Amino acid sequence: MLKIQTLSSGSAGNITYIGSDTTNILVDVGLPLSTTLKLMSQANIDPHSITGLVITHEHSDHIKGVTDFVTQYNVPIYCYNRCSKILRKSLKLPPHHFIETENTFSIGDITVNCFPIPHDSQFCLGYTFQHNDSAVGVATDIGQMTEIIVDSLSICQVVVLESNHDIQKLIANPNYPDWLKRRILGNRGHLSNIDCGRTIAKLYQGNVSQVILAHLSEKNNTPTLAYQTVKQYLQTQGIIEGKDIYIDVAFQSQIGNCYCLD
Repeated sequence: MLKIQTLSSGSAGNITYIGSDTTNILVDVGLPLSTTLKLMSQANIDPHSITGLVITHEHSDHIKGVTDFVTQYNVPIYCYNRCSKILRKSLKLPPHHFIETENTFSIGDITVNCFPIPHDSQFCLGYTFQHNDSAVGVATDIGQMTEIIVDSLSICQVVVLESNHDIQKLIANPNYPDWLKRRILGNRGHLSNIDCGRTIAKLYQGNVSQVILAHLSEKNNTPTLAYQTVKQYLQTQGIIEGKDIYIDVAFQSQIGNCYCLD
């Protein structure tokens, strides 16, 4: 069995859980340790059971709680060798906490593959996780969609995918300076609702049957707006949400639904 569950998703902090019967992985720990442990408790995940961590990139909403979690529970961080130096510098942890990997590696009985994502960080990775015939994927902080991302995620049945902002809501936001709007809208920023919808239409041609909209902006988006925008776009492509493909939304302050694949 392969499981995936978002514990927190958004600009304030991100954590996603991936698990099999014998292996438990966290993708990012972007919240303080106390908050992380509270969310894990709500999801019935024992922190002592975590086999390893993988990190998408070095921005604080993805690594804020990593150092404390690793120190407290002595969990190894599996890091792609080309990103190792950056991650070690950001986390300030002793070398023995890191296991350098190639772009495909194993954590317990789960095969992990990482792939590049365009974002304004020193590195940014998406991941797929495979166990037997099941696969799930995580891809957020996407400045622009690429063939590599789509091809990597297309093998999955369940995907956590960024749906960060509504373009018009962002442009009209009086509290965001122009430089920040340009950054978010740029090709190393974040994926909009409509571009998320376009991506899901492509993923539908592969194995993907369930998408969890993630990393929603609290200022420039809402769960309802993200869901409706994606649903309506899919309809224009002849894809019916709830029949052909299923859409869920991850939240910043509460755990998401747990999806289990046999």
